[in-house]
Parts: sequence; C-alpha cells; structure tokens
Amino acid sequence: MTLLAVIATGAGVGFGLFLIGRALFPPPVALHIALADLRRPRRAITDLGHLSQRRVTERAGMVVVRILEATGLVDVGALGRRLRTLDKTIEAHAYEKLVAGAAGFGIPVVFTVVAAAGGVNISAGWTVALAVVFGLAGFMYPDLGLTERIERRRRDFRHCLSAYLDLVTIILAGGGGLETALHTAADLGDGWAFTEIRSGLRRARLTNRTPWDVFDELGEELGVDELRELAAAAHLAGDQGARIRASLAAKADSMRSSQTAAIEAQAESATEKMLLPVVTLVVGMILFIGFGVVEAISTPGTGP
Repeated sequence: MTLLAVIATGAGVGFGLFLIGRALFPPPVALHIALADLRRPRRAITDLGHLSQRRVTERAGMVVVRILEATGLVDVGALGRRLRTLDKTIEAHAYEKLVAGAAGFGIPVVFTVVAAAGGVNISAGWTVALAVVFGLAGFMYPDLGLTERIERRRRDFRHCLSAYLDLVTIILAGGGGLETALHTAADLGDGWAFTEIRSGLRRARLTNRTPWDVFDELGEELGVDELRELAAAAHLAGDQGARIRASLAAKADSMRSSQTAAIEAQAESATEKMLLPVVTLVVGMILFIGFGVVEAISTPGTGP
C-alpha cells in the first residue's frame, strides 16, 4: 500500500472509532425532541417478523442519528419535523442513508477484488478514494428530492383539507352539530390526510381539548399554514354555529382559489419549459442551414 492509502485508512479508522464512541455515550436528549417523540403517532404492528425487522432498522438508524447529532452535521430536530410530513421516522431515514452509504462504499472494493481476481491490479489509493466518494454519494442519496416530496405531500394535504371543509360546511348547513360535522366529514374521506385529521380529532376528544387546538398543533407539525389559519379563524368565531359555518366556508373558498391559482401557475411554468426545446431546435436548424449558405457564398469558385 502507498503512503496515501495508509494515511487515508488510518484517518478513516480513527474517525470511525470516534463516531462509535460518541454513539455509545451520546449527549442528553433535548426536552423538545423527547416530547416530540412522545407525541408522534404510533402504528399497531401485528406481524412479528415485521416488528423484529423494524426494531433492527430503528436501532441501526438510532445509532446513525446519534452520530449525526454528535458531529453536528445535520439538524436532527429540523429533519425529524420535515420527515413528519412524509409519515416517516428519522430512524428509518437514517437507516436508508446507512444502507446506501455502505452500498456505495462497497462498490469500488468489490470491483477491485474482481479485477484482482482477473489479473488486473488497481491502486489501493484509488480504491480508497473511490470508496469514500461513492460512500458519501450513497449516504446523501436519500436526501435527493426530499424537499420536493415534502412539498407535494403538503399540497395533497391542502387539497384534502379543502374537501374536508366543504363536507363540514354541508353537514352544518343540513342542521348537524359542529362536533358531529367534524367527525362525520373526517370519516367520509380516505387517504393519509383524512387519517391525520381523524387522529387529531380523536386526540382532542381523549385529552378534553378543542379540535382547533389540535388542528393548530397538527398544522405546525406538518408545515401546513392553512390548517393553523383555520384554527385561528375558528377561535375568533367562538361557539356560534353560524359564524363558524361562515368562517369554514370562507376558508374553503380561499383555499380553493389559492389552489386554482397555483395550478394555473404550474401549467404556465410547464408551458414555458416546453418552449425551450422548440426554440433550441429552431435556432439549431437556422445555424445549420445558414452555415451552408455562408460557406457557399464565401468560398471562391462555387457560384453558378
């Protein structure tokens, strides 16, 4: 092995031992992180094999989370709040990063071993360098497109919330009570958004709080400002059924108008993106034809 490979290997081993030590003796968990973990909804698992696999995944992911938190490379609290929108735990996300990083690190090593078996020797320094680069790339791969998926998830929740408010308004107009309208409308819908709303209403009933308080917390957790605005408007309306119904109807109309404007803006953006390839093709054809004409005119003896 070359001197560079020895130094890189020693540095990697030392850094790995440091991270393992920090993971085995982690710093105390902040109070807000512990409370957020307690408020996180749990899912019932009946399959014992799935339960065992999930425990292994969570344990391995927790080690990675502790390492990231110890090194300060990632804001664990902020990442956990963002993943809450995807209904995904930070341990599961960290486990995906661990598996992808290990796969990326192993690809150059396996390639080097296969090449050596075929009689081709590859420098150990190149192998270590490529393994580190591929490992880092694999470790960062699960974060690609994360923001886009979160925004798409929030947009879907806004659409479902608008439909939910329409259902609540219809039930209230039919003479139903507010509590009945909220629960009945939530039971009529499917999908993860209605599941979150039903879970929030059930939590409000068990904790003896108003649904608007729970909706405000849910809007903060998911990053949906419209849900928090709905809770604030309902608080201002008070206990008067007519005012609440008008407030819910106004909020539904406002959300519907915002969604329509967003869809139109997205369509215009897609149309503008489609113009770029067409313009590029036309400019290329003009240059191709113009080059032949200019060359024919500028070359002596090529005229008629």
